[in-house]
Amino acid sequence: MKTYCDRKTLLSLFLVFALLFSFSYTVSADTGFRYQHDPCDNASAMQDIVRDEHAVYGFRPSETGSLKMYADLDWSDPEIVAAGRSDRIAYHESISSMYAMLQEMQSDGRSTEEIARALSTRRNEIRLESYADDPEGLAALKERNLEQYGHEEGPLPDELYVKYGSWEKVIEKSFSTNMGMDACLGLYDDYYFLYVALGKASADVTFRIPQTLTCGFLRSCTFTPDIDTNAADHLIRYESADPRIAQIDENGTVTGRRFGTTTVYCILTDASGTEHVSDPCTIRVRSNLVLWLLMIVTYLQTLF
Repeated sequence: MKTYCDRKTLLSLFLVFALLFSFSYTVSADTGFRYQHDPCDNASAMQDIVRDEHAVYGFRPSETGSLKMYADLDWSDPEIVAAGRSDRIAYHESISSMYAMLQEMQSDGRSTEEIARALSTRRNEIRLESYADDPEGLAALKERNLEQYGHEEGPLPDELYVKYGSWEKVIEKSFSTNMGMDACLGLYDDYYFLYVALGKASADVTFRIPQTLTCGFLRSCTFTPDIDTNAADHLIRYESADPRIAQIDENGTVTGRRFGTTTVYCILTDASGTEHVSDPCTIRVRSNLVLWLLMIVTYLQTLF
């Protein structure tokens, strides 16, 4: 009986140590890297990648997505990933001027077609400029363009529109960026502003609003939230929880319609279609006589 119990005890201890070792291995395999913006929240990026706690940056290409040719690489090897990261940064830097062009044209209110034409033309120029020190390579590129497109400079905007079916797609293809690859190489946060500009990711939005506003009956006051966002292309609207008490127009002007209290909100819709809603601002609609009395009391308080 004693021998049996000893064996049973040893077996139990072995299982405990095995579980502890397994847990320890799982924890140590996690690199600890975390993105500020989680790629898992981006359905488009996750089409090509999967989460992997062993990967240097927590993600690797999937075997079925558009990055499947890279799926067999060891994404847990820091040296392999560092080499890919360096190449990826060089690629992004080569088209960095286009990022600024995109944001500037969006801020100026230029149409999607205008932006697409400008970006696709600039993309062709960058390709040609990259061979400035390689005359033979430049000649070969022009020859390929001539054979494929009928002209040396590369595909024209109208040809790209016919190929992809929309100016939005032409803009996306002008950058030819893959958000999933950026996530695998630790660059997802670095170029998140680009995904926002392309409408491929939700914008960062911070509202600072007044907690309360007081309006007179049939009088107006202005709800003016202070908004910080990296969304160059967005829409803003306002809503009242009870328009019977207080209405709010597209400019944030609140009009008291009935004595009482309600709330208003600011809603920002970014290029991805995501709605960002502010905290409520309490609107108190009071009679004009009450407002005058409050003003008098406030004034008297400053005197004493």
